[in-house]
Parts: sequence; structure tokens; C-alpha cells
Amino acid sequence: MKIGLIAPFFMPEIGGACLYGYELACALGKLGHEVHVFSIPGALEDPAYRLHPVLTRTLERDIPLLLQHDMDVWHSLYFYHAPLALHRPNVFATIHGDDGFSFQLRLRLPGRDALARHLLWRLPNRVKFAVDTAINPIEDIYNRHVYQQAVDKLAGIVTVSSFTRDRFGERYRGVASKSTIIPPGVSERFFELRPSCHSRAHLLTVTRLDGCDRIKNVHNVIAALGRLKDRYDFHYQIVSGTVTGGYKTELENMIRDLGLTNHVAIVGRKTDDELLDLYHDTGLFILVSYSEAKNFEGFGIVFLEANACGVPVLTSRDGGMRDYVVDGENGIYVDTPDADGIEAALVRYFEGRDRFDAAAIRARPEPYRWVHIAERVAAFYQTRMAHTVSGRTHAT
Repeated sequence: MKIGLIAPFFMPEIGGACLYGYELACALGKLGHEVHVFSIPGALEDPAYRLHPVLTRTLERDIPLLLQHDMDVWHSLYFYHAPLALHRPNVFATIHGDDGFSFQLRLRLPGRDALARHLLWRLPNRVKFAVDTAINPIEDIYNRHVYQQAVDKLAGIVTVSSFTRDRFGERYRGVASKSTIIPPGVSERFFELRPSCHSRAHLLTVTRLDGCDRIKNVHNVIAALGRLKDRYDFHYQIVSGTVTGGYKTELENMIRDLGLTNHVAIVGRKTDDELLDLYHDTGLFILVSYSEAKNFEGFGIVFLEANACGVPVLTSRDGGMRDYVVDGENGIYVDTPDADGIEAALVRYFEGRDRFDAAAIRARPEPYRWVHIAERVAAFYQTRMAHTVSGRTHAT
């Protein structure tokens, strides 16, 4: 198939969804498909696909650019470009999490730009702010309407977890009839066998630190560890390649105030080899996300990475990981994603109440190798396209 992947966010930008797009493009290419990636200037090139760095992250500009190309299948790797389905019958979309709710990329309300250009520029800033504040809810309603039309027209919808499917289905009608759950995959390098000590005292989190996106919940992990520092020996590393806002500073202050400076460290981005070394030195990987109305952990690729290295994970059921983690086999669930729940789960770990087998943990993500995920995605294209053609023929 000739497949057009639409990726307004893509490697080398850091993020699970950026990695998802890149790895899926490479895996589809290795399966023999002709893959075209439509992204922004500076996106990562690779021999597995042809890169078109044409996107602007402005839908009114992007969609006409995409319509200049013919593809057997279009796949919007985020929900943002789903309105392409209003113009083409062969459009799919992946829904990760907040991309289905946030309207981070959105359609402008018709006439809004003209209003700003011809009238608002003359007005004082406080008046312009008041007008924008009044228009924004109307624009949200407009986008909800257009995106519902797009959902009605999409050939198929991929959700990365049942949690994402359920949340998205509450917001838009008709999702169940055309959606499937296909999780992200894990890169082959994480299955490499290396010398591993998996020290029980070494704890690890790999995540971005964003002051506007605190659902990764690192603050409650640190609060829980502050209560345990006099009972157990541990060293907790937080690896963050992306830092936005004041969240990192807040965490550093917590570490100091709780007397954890000899136990907890926040470090920057690691190379692939350095990260693999960290995983193989770690006893427990921690990411205990919580969900909000419009933001949640759809499915964390880092959990697959940790398990592929033989490391159990500590997480919550408040997100897509409930599809994957089996309590006591490849990880531990907290009862609640607050400091109390995290503390109780860490005590369970430190006391050795679960006996994890590294080989069994490594086996858990085997079906999630990217080649298997790409095969499932390609099969979904074919099934849904056949259904769409059959539906049109029947209607005729």
C-alpha cells in the first residue's frame, strides 16, 4: 500500500507519540509498504520512508497541502488532522490521549482572523483579551461539531488502549463501530541481552517534566519516598529529556525539603546506550500517572521498554496500562495514585512480597515488537477499507 502518515509532532522531538509515529513508519516500510511521512521542517529522515516536511501545524493550511497528494491510505497519527476525512474516504486516525480532547491544533472559527485583522488590532489589549475570551468557547463548540463530522467519515480509528477508547467514545458518537485497540510497540534494542544487576535499591522514572502537565505524578512519588527514607536504602533517578515550566524546580525543592538529596536525582536526557544501562541497573521502574478529564496516560511506551529489559514496573490503573500490566507478574499496581497509595506499593516492593522473574518479565512485551504492531495496523487498514468499499457499493 501507499501510506501517508500525518505527523505534526515527530522525532527528533521527544515524546511517546513522536516515537510512535517514527517507529510505525519504519516498521510499515520494512513490511514493504510505500510510506510517506508528512511532518514539519526538521523532522527526522529515514530510508524506510519518504519525508515531506510541509506541515505548518495550522489545519487550514495543512489540509489543502495534503490534498495535493494521492495515497491508498491516509493515517493521521494524532486526532488533530482527522478533518481530512471530510475530503477523502480513506482516512484513519490514532487517538493517544489528550490529542482527542485538547484541540491543541484546531480549526479557527470562520471570520475570526478577519475580525482580528480589520477590527481588533485597533482596540486596547484588555478589550482584545475580553473578545478572545468570549470567542474561545464558541470556537470549541465549532471544533467539536467539525470533529464529530470527521469521526463519522473516518475509515477507521486506532486507540492505543481500552482506557483511551472508552474516554474517546464518551466524547464522540460512533467510535465503537469503527475502532480497534492497537497499542504502541517497543524498539528492538530494548530486547538486547546485557549484563544486568537489577539492584532492588535502584529506582527509575523516564518522563518529561512539564509544569502544565503534571499527570506523570512524580511529585507524589517523591512525597512517598520522603516517608520511607529512614526505613529503606534506595536511589531514585528521574530522567527527563524535556523540561517545561517550573515543575522541575518544584520537584528539586521537594527533594531538598524532604531530606532526599542523597536519595533522589533529576538528570537530563540520556543516549540510547546510557538509557539501556540504566534500565539494566534498575530494580523497579516507576510511572504512576493519574487521569484528568482531558488528559491521561493512553499507553506508556516506557513500560514496554522497562519490561523488555527485565524490569518490573510500578503504575496505576488510571490509564491505559491496565491493559498490559499483570499485578505481581510484570509489575505492581498502586491502589490509589496519591502519596499514600504509592507509599504502600513501595513498601510491598521493598519488603519483597512479589518475586519477579526477569525472563518472564522480558517475555511479556514480545508481542509488542514494532513489526507485530505494524502488521496489525496494516491488517486494520485492509479490513476497514474493504468494509468502506462494500458499504458504498451496497448504498449504490
